Amino acid sequence: MNETLQSLADKQAIRDQLYSYCRSVDRLDLPLGHSVFHEDSHADYGEGVYQGPGRGCIDKICQDHLHLTSHSHQISNILIALDGDRAGSEAYVTGTMRMLRDGKEYQIFVRARYLDAWEKRDDHWAIVRRKVGYDHDEVREVTSMRGPSNSARDGSDPSYEVLGGQSVADSTRCL
Repeated sequence: MNETLQSLADKQAIRDQLYSYCRSVDRLDLPLGHSVFHEDSHADYGEGVYQGPGRGCIDKICQDHLHLTSHSHQISNILIALDGDRAGSEAYVTGTMRMLRDGKEYQIFVRARYLDAWEKRDDHWAIVRRKVGYDHDEVREVTSMRGPSNSARDGSDPSYEVLGGQSVADSTRCL
């Protein structure tokens, strides 16, 4: 593969990993989330949020999301700087989450940036270091527009069927 095509393929592999991260925390899919971080990685979501092993942040996020009624994460404005089998990226994230408190529904809204250092090992791009930069966040009471959702926060979500993936086994879910 020529250098230009390899560069495009590497950048797309990193983008796919960023998208997989969002899918993993929205579907509470631990194996998928773990695959985004190298085993020896470190994640810094800020003091009082999470600082520690990268794969451990997936465990904590999935556990923390169990008390939420829904969540949705999107990635945009992805910039990637390649340097051989290493790369750096900045990706904007928007996270919206819903929770019930005292019989009322609240929405948590977060805008942040994932600042990631990547390494390609055994032809697999994964994060070695993540730092999160928070730009905006808020919590406010909301009124839902519709009834129950037709999505699921596990392997029974219809996306697993259309993407050809296997359902997440209960033993690997964050429950």
